[in-house]
Amino acid sequence: MDESRLRVLDVLTRDSGRSQDETLDGVWQRYRRERDSGLSPLVAAVLVASQVDRLGFAFAVGYPAALERLFVGVRLPAALCVTESGGNSPRAIETRLEPHGVGYRLTGKKTFVTFGSRATTLIVAATLGLKPSGKPDLAVVQIPAGRDGIVLEDLPEIAFVPEVPHASVRFDQVDVRADEILPGDGYLDYVKPFRTIEDIHVLAATLGHLVGLARRSDTSAGLIAKMTEKLLSLEHLLEGAPLDPRVHIALHGIYAGVTELLETQSFAELLEALPTDERRRWERDKPLLEVASLAREKRFERAQQLLR
Repeated sequence: MDESRLRVLDVLTRDSGRSQDETLDGVWQRYRRERDSGLSPLVAAVLVASQVDRLGFAFAVGYPAALERLFVGVRLPAALCVTESGGNSPRAIETRLEPHGVGYRLTGKKTFVTFGSRATTLIVAATLGLKPSGKPDLAVVQIPAGRDGIVLEDLPEIAFVPEVPHASVRFDQVDVRADEILPGDGYLDYVKPFRTIEDIHVLAATLGHLVGLARRSDTSAGLIAKMTEKLLSLEHLLEGAPLDPRVHIALHGIYAGVTELLETQSFAELLEALPTDERRRWERDKPLLEVASLAREKRFERAQQLLR
């Protein structure tokens, strides 16, 4: 089969055996091989996630897949740096990008950066000041993580998905070339759409992971069918614009359907059929699915209002 023509449906026929190189680097290398074979970021993430033994590693391929979808050609591993002490809204961004000579200087601190300490590329949201309307004028820059003036500090492990590291990042008068500033509006073209793109890719990787678990456990064909249906819906959703309120409404429905599946007797039987270590990891890591749930709910409510 031509690898470039694979779709998420092929998770039902690909080898679902549990992989042996269960490390973050090993998972990333497999994702890179799938991408190099011509697969889209989403399909590569789903297929790799179907072979891992924990939700953290599924997230670890869903996240870079989302970055590659939005930031075409980004050098992986990469990390998006947005959140600061005041949050991640445009007005909370205090990291500054200021003209300096023929380029710019970046100054500020990001308090919570996923994969920050493992990244070779940092994608950073910074303020240029205010627009004539009085709204924040955000830019996004893409720079090497090893550049002078960048200081990363690992944060303590969180209670779930401990395989996913987080860091704080300080930018102390970091030089930025003009061509490292991404074109367009930093918020509307990058920060805001990434929230939707990340949700789609991480949820797809989660479902790919669960389909792999189910296939290895020889569990209910009906459960696999319902999870695959949700996967196909997510793949189709990528054809829409990430800021389209119709996409947000559809994504809300998919999340609700996945939540219902995880509460069924069929899923409980799947968990019982898992090896003890995998079952315990799932119970530990399932709070990941609730991360940013409040933001998703608000996005759904806004989408409803826009479509009335």
